[in-house]
Amino acid sequence: MGIENAASKSIGQTAVVIGAGMGGLMAAAVLSGFFTNVVIIERDELPTQPTLRKGVPQGAHVHTFLGYAVEAMGTLLPGLMEQLYAEGAVKIRRNYDIWFHDASGPTPIRDVGLLTPSVTRPLLEHVTRQRVLAEANVRMVDNTRVMMFETGSDGRVSGIKVKGDSTEVETMSADLVVDCSGRGSRLTGWLEEKGYGAVPTQSLEIAMSYTSGLFRPPPELRDSKWACLMLAIPPALRAAYLTPVDGGYWLATMYGRAGDTAPRDHEGFVDWTRGLAHPCIHERLVKAEPVTKLRSYNIPKGVWRRFDRMDGFPRGVLPLGEVFTSFNPMYGQGISLAAGQALSLRAALQQCIDSGSQTDLATHYFQGCEDLNATGWSVMETRDMAYESTKGDRPASLEERWRMGQAIRLLAESDPEVHTLSVRTTHLLEPPSTLQRPDIVKRAFEMLDAS
Repeated sequence: MGIENAASKSIGQTAVVIGAGMGGLMAAAVLSGFFTNVVIIERDELPTQPTLRKGVPQGAHVHTFLGYAVEAMGTLLPGLMEQLYAEGAVKIRRNYDIWFHDASGPTPIRDVGLLTPSVTRPLLEHVTRQRVLAEANVRMVDNTRVMMFETGSDGRVSGIKVKGDSTEVETMSADLVVDCSGRGSRLTGWLEEKGYGAVPTQSLEIAMSYTSGLFRPPPELRDSKWACLMLAIPPALRAAYLTPVDGGYWLATMYGRAGDTAPRDHEGFVDWTRGLAHPCIHERLVKAEPVTKLRSYNIPKGVWRRFDRMDGFPRGVLPLGEVFTSFNPMYGQGISLAAGQALSLRAALQQCIDSGSQTDLATHYFQGCEDLNATGWSVMETRDMAYESTKGDRPASLEERWRMGQAIRLLAESDPEVHTLSVRTTHLLEPPSTLQRPDIVKRAFEMLDAS
């Protein structure tokens, strides 16, 4: 999960990025160091100020930043975190400002040395987009739909066909196309149509729904940085995240499973929070003033499209972000996985420069993504399988994972070092093996057996 050094040599003339979401912006940041020109194609007409947009239906909901995303995005776009804080993002000390109530109950309040921004998606995207477009060789083409991938006589992807609202279909040539268009990507269908076969897919039916809105805190709490992530304790289904964000507001997101969706009227929404594992969020929201309408968003499945397992993969195109990994966003991994994939893209391009050949770009890229993607999948699988509403293949190691997690969780209550390591592991800054040190495992199971 290390962060590689930046490249300094051009590998081609033009790279095209499909999608101007966070994955697309991070991909463009990488590609600007390797290609003479980078073009981002976006279906939406992009706003000039931070605001919700149609192409990001999850934009009204909490966007958790893990420590990995902070480090990775700081590497891709140095100084970005400082820009976010200057624009109003709230600096959260993990796990001191945020009260994390997991499936076992409240975790200890300790400063573990991690700072992460609490920020609305519109501001996050706006600041990042401005930063990426400040690169002289990056330009945005918005209000434009991608119709299909274009191929050359050798079968490699050579560009895309696009159509603006008032234009005919045009072909845009490229040496590399990075598809960051999300769950609705056309890449999987195109691969099958062109004879590459169906993309192997791992999926988990999680039946999640979100309802979110902004609230104005009461006067006595307007300077508070207190945030709370409250997971459901199985078999209960309700979870929540309440956090201060830019603008002086609270952003409240309620998570439900198996159809237990928080209502979109404010009275019903606040009343729904009575069913959470602890009353602290309800006690705050009853004192707060709603300032936006409530929006809902459904996540029926967590999906890992295993492009890396295909017998053949065409040159000239790569997937990134939710085209590739679209897991349960409740665990805050989406931006981290996209950032990690962007770093793997950079490393793969550098390998091609070093070897003098681009033939193995996809192989290098997929190999670089595998460990982080697998860790993210394992987190979702381990946590979501605790709920009967989750449907999918049950891993043979699941009971062992749960018991290990319970033992480490118990030890972390009294051991600050183990607590810090467990938080850093959750934030993808340490591999899961960090908590499998023999001394930690021995003490953890001794404590579990004695409890």
